[in-house]
Amino acid sequence: MGIKNIKKKALVTGGGGFIGSRLVKTLLRTGFAVTVLDVQPGFLKGETDPNLELIGIRSDGLRGGMADRSLVEQAVKNVDVIYHLAINWDWGAQPSALRLADLFDVNVRGTLNLLEVAKFHGVKHFISASSCAVYGEPESSPIDEETLCKPELSPTHLSAYGIMKLTTEKLCLMYYHHYGIPVTTFRIEVVFSDDESLLSALSREYIDKIIRNENIGVLDDEGCASIHVDEVVDAFLLATLNNKAYGHVFNVSNPATYITHGELYEFIIQLTGSKSKIEVIPSGRRISCMPESIEKIQRILGWKPQKTKEDLKKAVAETVKSIISYYKA
Repeated sequence: MGIKNIKKKALVTGGGGFIGSRLVKTLLRTGFAVTVLDVQPGFLKGETDPNLELIGIRSDGLRGGMADRSLVEQAVKNVDVIYHLAINWDWGAQPSALRLADLFDVNVRGTLNLLEVAKFHGVKHFISASSCAVYGEPESSPIDEETLCKPELSPTHLSAYGIMKLTTEKLCLMYYHHYGIPVTTFRIEVVFSDDESLLSALSREYIDKIIRNENIGVLDDEGCASIHVDEVVDAFLLATLNNKAYGHVFNVSNPATYITHGELYEFIIQLTGSKSKIEVIPSGRRISCMPESIEKIQRILGWKPQKTKEDLKKAVAETVKSIISYYKA
């Protein structure tokens, strides 16, 4: 059954977020009635489309939103498709054990709430956003959907995030195999837009060093994989109510935009006119993140990203400009 063949109502959890808001606006343009379950409007602030309903706004992040079973029941009513993008995660400093327990609780319990209610109401398709962080630091390539996931080998906080994402992936697949809920999961790489890149290598610490003309050390072969937000939305739409996608996990990445840290920092040095130099440090092993294989999603869904490394560099340039403006403010 194709996306254009039914009267459509969708629930987008985390619809106020970077990816979620783009998906919501695209769904509205294609004729969906959309319910958003989120604790804040985010990028949807001021959106007035009559086919958009917001539920859970200003509720508690640990006890509201998807963690509140009554709100989930309200949001799922009469829904055909659930797009589960909600995530409660603290990307700041290393959390305490209690804080980490809270984060696992809200994300795992929230996913279970959604799956249980989806099962009860007979939702036609449950599409979940996972992350390529589930792979950890694989030692061989290509990284495809059959690669052994070892998120515990990543740096501490990214490790916990990858473990949480892998846990919710497996819960979704359990509900597919045991309860017949049509489930699709996307392992999404770091996302960029036309004017913003979220690459972890673009930290203010490194930008600051470049501004101060300090040399930058990078590990040999270390780099960043990424994907444009509009291409992620395209993948969601291609999968929607497509029985070829049911029960599958897909990588959503763009090998064409892969960039080594050395190349990235050299580009930033050129942008800023810095006198910094790149010092390449031999790693002695392959370092994540390597580009993920997208052969499976291309073969099954016909999805193909179109963005190039030049598109990524434009986003990086805008991000660097914003960071420098912040420093000057």
